[in-house]
Amino acid sequence: MSAPVLRVQGLSIALRGTPLTRDIDFTLAAGCTTAIVGESGCGKSITALAMLNLLRPPLAIRSGRILLDTGGGEQDIATLAPASSAMRDLRGRQIAMIFQDPMTALDPVYTVGNQIAEGLRRHLGLSRQAAMTRAVELLRQVGIAAPEKRVHDYPFQMSGGMRQRVMIAMAIACQPRVLIADEPTTALDVTVQAQILDLLRELQESLGTATLFITHDLGVVAEIADEVIVMYRGTIVERAPVAELLGDPRHPYTQGLLASLPPMDGTRRPLRPIPGQVRPPDADSQGCPFVDRCDRAMAICSEVAPPVVALSATHTATCHALGH
Repeated sequence: MSAPVLRVQGLSIALRGTPLTRDIDFTLAAGCTTAIVGESGCGKSITALAMLNLLRPPLAIRSGRILLDTGGGEQDIATLAPASSAMRDLRGRQIAMIFQDPMTALDPVYTVGNQIAEGLRRHLGLSRQAAMTRAVELLRQVGIAAPEKRVHDYPFQMSGGMRQRVMIAMAIACQPRVLIADEPTTALDVTVQAQILDLLRELQESLGTATLFITHDLGVVAEIADEVIVMYRGTIVERAPVAELLGDPRHPYTQGLLASLPPMDGTRRPLRPIPGQVRPPDADSQGCPFVDRCDRAMAICSEVAPPVVALSATHTATCHALGH
């Protein structure tokens, strides 16, 4: 694997003192894609927002480090004030994000060209004219037809797929070392989704970016990821290279996610949804977070937090049953 560009160590996020994530650890490497999967509410997006220091009260980082290799040494993002000049210098230039909903992420009163050009002028010092010229090149790079005209459009004048491409153009404008994609294809039809995934893959290969891809679509994971992290209720329950995790899932939650999908070989069988619902964050967190929905639960699972079990050199899962 390539050298690490970003290291998240022991990241815990709380809402008014209630923990939402606990001791999150992972590394992003140059030219590689790490996917985070899990049900809605498991902590995927707030982890990504913390990595850009975009959490606002009452959300706060309770502990942990977010170490970004800026090319001149590591900077702990967690120690910077969100609105500080140091953080603004990193955000967009060294680490950038493709947000989940481009219609709400894009400003409706500015043209897409002006919104792309803003980061270019701020971080690269380009003139207004040079920044707009570069904005046209970026729109062309992400596959938007007639970019010379589209650069003057407002977000409402574009389709969902085009707005998503604009978001990607904004994110890659300054060629950041780390790119976070928060469910960038969720609201798109299948054809446009495939185009966006191909685009992200091509851009990563050309720029060597370390990518964190957040999704709940395991089909997308199989297509784009190198490594997969499975989160449940604010904790990492399993991680492995994509082929190993999809081919041999070991945590009961990961097995449940895969069992709830239609078979890829075309055979017909009843889907097996995971029983129950995710407990709210303020519910009792003693023991395993998945204990109330697990068909392999033992007495110890309700009382003691499960250990991290090394299943191979690259595959770990957090489960009492795997340690016995």
